[in-house]
Amino acid sequence: MTDILKTYETSDIILAAVLKVKNYSLYEITITANNGFFHFNDVPRELLFEYDIGKILVEPVAFNMQIKNLTTAVRRLVKG
Repeated sequence: MTDILKTYETSDIILAAVLKVKNYSLYEITITANNGFFHFNDVPRELLFEYDIGKILVEPVAFNMQIKNLTTAVRRLVKG
């Protein structure tokens, strides 16, 4: 059985984009000292491990779009 993190927070925009492409639920973005923190629900630890060791694969166009979307969202929050 896979260990699931009910809530997961990361400031890593690359990981956040991967999670979005993999259809994990982003429920909040918070800003601390001009850094965005991305909050997700129900993320498997196994997926995070695969990301950490460089074994996760995502569709490149969708990934690029998510990077742009998340960057724009953080900039909007920072500018207030």
